Amino acid sequence: MLRHIGKPQSLQTVMVFQRRAEPVRTSVTPSVSWTFEHLRAFTLVELLVVIAIIGGLVALLLPAVQSAREASRRATCTSNLRQIGLAVSMFEDSSKELPMAAYGRPYAKFSDNPGDVIGSVFTKLLPYVEQQQTAFVYDWKQDWYAADNQHAVNSPVGIYRCTSSPGESVQRGLRGPAEGDFPDRSAAVTDFAAVYSWGHPLAVPASPVSYDIWGTSALSPLGEDGLYRRPLRKYATDGAASTLAFVERADTMQRWIGGAITELQPPLAKQWAPWAGQGCVWLLSYANGGANWAPSGLGDCNVNCSNHQGIYAFHVGGANVLFLDGRVAFLAKEIEAEVLFAYVTRSRGELVEAP
Repeated sequence: MLRHIGKPQSLQTVMVFQRRAEPVRTSVTPSVSWTFEHLRAFTLVELLVVIAIIGGLVALLLPAVQSAREASRRATCTSNLRQIGLAVSMFEDSSKELPMAAYGRPYAKFSDNPGDVIGSVFTKLLPYVEQQQTAFVYDWKQDWYAADNQHAVNSPVGIYRCTSSPGESVQRGLRGPAEGDFPDRSAAVTDFAAVYSWGHPLAVPASPVSYDIWGTSALSPLGEDGLYRRPLRKYATDGAASTLAFVERADTMQRWIGGAITELQPPLAKQWAPWAGQGCVWLLSYANGGANWAPSGLGDCNVNCSNHQGIYAFHVGGANVLFLDGRVAFLAKEIEAEVLFAYVTRSRGELVEAP
């Protein structure tokens, strides 16, 4: 490279040679094999140990998670029953009588219902559980399964369900006592039932029956003498704190015995599963784990044995019940039949502690 420095004083030209800088080269070359030389894979034994540890943690945590979920579901059921208890109290304040466990033929015959139109205690409580619109469109001049009541009875009512129940929310196919089946009609269901009596409601003491004991409950429209009368709180002389009003009777769209389904869609589900249906239960004591009714009327299996005519829930160890005083209690599966019978009947004078 040539350049002039200053003004040349002669013909001499100062030639300056500038050498371009050479890039610095290093002698270090990256080694691709370094990664493979310093890392190694897990051995099969180590992998199995890790899997075993993870499996053990899951085994420890899963029951705790399931228990927490069931506790939450049980709490929801308890809250729903308590809301039903409040509705019963408000109905009583408004009507000056308790709601009946059943309405219409054949379990509640009154002169102001000449057609013996069949309805449900849950339908009567609709205005008091924030379901005024459903109550407004329901026609009490027709049976609950009538075509004109389809819109109302298909309305789901969350308070009438228990989140522990595995059953579906709608019963498809209904039945009238005399009219037969209506396969094209449906109705939303409930997991609770009003307690009508201990033993069949038409098996009054004066009738020849297969049960040795019999008694009516707080909401029963049938008196101990076999005569119909509207239920009043004063008839519960055993005390509101020890007289049952509602119980859990979950997923009656299936027949459950001791935690197992024994019959899918039993015929009675078409009448008893919907909240707008019969709405009540006459409780029976069971033997053989719920497979049979106790011949003597007092058996060794009384809670979570059968949901046919028994208290039945999907909680571990028992079921929720509502007493006439509005209190919700958890009845243990091991409850004795004599104690449960005392809770059901309203005026037999049994001395029993409230749970």
